Amino acid sequence: MTTTVLPPAAAPSTRALHLLRDALLPILLVVEVIFFGVAAPDFLSGANLANVVINSADLALLAAGMTLVVLLAGIDVSVGPMLGVVAWVGASLFVSGLPPLLVVLVSVLLGGALGAVNAGLIVGGRISPIIATLGTAAVFKTVLFLLWDSTDVFAGPVVSLLGPARAGGVPLVGLVVLAVFGIFTYVLRRRVFGRRLFAIGNDAEGARLLGVPVARTSFAAYVLVGALVGVAALIYVGRVGVVQATAGQELTLSAIAAVVVGGTSILGGEGGVLRTLGGLVFIALLQNGVVLMGVPPLWNGVLVGVAVALAVAFDVLTRRTLDKRIGARK
Repeated sequence: MTTTVLPPAAAPSTRALHLLRDALLPILLVVEVIFFGVAAPDFLSGANLANVVINSADLALLAAGMTLVVLLAGIDVSVGPMLGVVAWVGASLFVSGLPPLLVVLVSVLLGGALGAVNAGLIVGGRISPIIATLGTAAVFKTVLFLLWDSTDVFAGPVVSLLGPARAGGVPLVGLVVLAVFGIFTYVLRRRVFGRRLFAIGNDAEGARLLGVPVARTSFAAYVLVGALVGVAALIYVGRVGVVQATAGQELTLSAIAAVVVGGTSILGGEGGVLRTLGGLVFIALLQNGVVLMGVPPLWNGVLVGVAVALAVAFDVLTRRTLDKRIGARK
């Protein structure tokens, strides 16, 4: 007679922490929608929600890429300045009359190349991701300032159409965002590359001992971030219609906010792009709602910063608590 040994059930307090972590964002979203729906009459109108989609599409792509490197227990704080450089190049090529498809290709390749610079410093140079990307962010800011040379690049009517363009009544950029998030969800859940990201984020040395190509996978993730920045840069140009010396710099913090508020652990190994999509909706509606209420734009950055700080503190606290309880049961 054989005896089947079942794994021990999770302690009620542990299950409660998991439930709290999964339910917190949906609850906050409902509260947010009710609050702004009452405080700002136009908040729930179709036209306003379409504007939210259009105005947050470039941020969504940055956040999708950021999710990949945060799953690795890394980060990329250069995405905003990187977007500014690619946007300047892309807008200039559009103005020069280059075919749109060629401009898209050049922008994606340029973004991927800048991502490869970050990857080389982090993977090849073994520099901390935040230190490496802080350095490249400063370089990208300087490069954009030198390219700008006191003259704004006006993207022209063709590029401006990228922002408000509709497909079946739906903002075209919204469909691009959904396609990217759908592909990334599939990759993270079903493909080897996705499983490797989670394994490296949980325990890089353990993953290496199990045969996971840590360096190659990490390199590819940072290059993918750059390629997504290339697409986001063109959407940014279509949204604002002009590239200035400070283009994109405000987007870095918002991209990180969407990831950590969505529930992807800043410690790596846990999360996903669907959670980032939830965090993105929360951040986008928060920024839109305070504007409709007439709050000065200065407070927008403050609110996003507070959201990031609270989300990181909650993530670290719950992760450590769960790890201690799991360790105590072993």
